[in-house]
Parts: sequence; C-alpha cells; structure tokens
Amino acid sequence: MAEFEGAQLMVTKLGFGRGPVTTPEEKYARIAILSASLLTLVAVSCGSLGLWRVSVDPGWTGNFAIRNGFLSHWQVWISAAVGIQYTSWWLVRYAGTLRRREVEIASAA
Repeated sequence: MAEFEGAQLMVTKLGFGRGPVTTPEEKYARIAILSASLLTLVAVSCGSLGLWRVSVDPGWTGNFAIRNGFLSHWQVWISAAVGIQYTSWWLVRYAGTLRRREVEIASAA
C-alpha cells in the first residue's frame, strides 16, 4: 500500500434505473410474444416427432421412441404441432392488437 499513499481513490457508483415505464398492455404484449416464440419451438419439436413416426413405417428410420399408446401415432404429433402453432400465431396477433391499442391511446393524448 506504500505506492498508493499520495493517490486519491475514485469511487464509481453504477445506478440502474427502473427502465421505461410500461403499461400493463405493453407488458402483456411482451409476455404474449415470448410465449409465442417458445410455443413455436414446441410445435417444431412435435412436428419432427410426427415426421419421425411417419418415416418409421417405410423403414427410413429406426424404431420410434414411444412404441405403444396414444402418443405412438403420427396423427397425434402432427395435430399437436398444428394446434400449438395456431396458438402461437394467435398470441402474436393478440400482442399486435395490444400494441396498436397502446399507440392509439398515446396518439390521442
């Protein structure tokens, strides 16, 4: 510490603000878009499982992971993928509606 005897110390404080003030509609729109993004990944996964199951019958791939039961049919996986992707599309439209409403409110004020 002898080499720092004449030096002055400078303390830097970092402050993180609360960020932009958002309305509940903006928050719901962000959550809807995040959910839609995650649901798209789930839909792709279900679709790939359905295609895997379809490709087992002609012998193009090895055995399917689920051999018996309701989830062993390709129709279940493909329809789940379509339904989940439709839900994702609906959430994106919902978020766009909320954002448009937010812009209309802001421009009217």
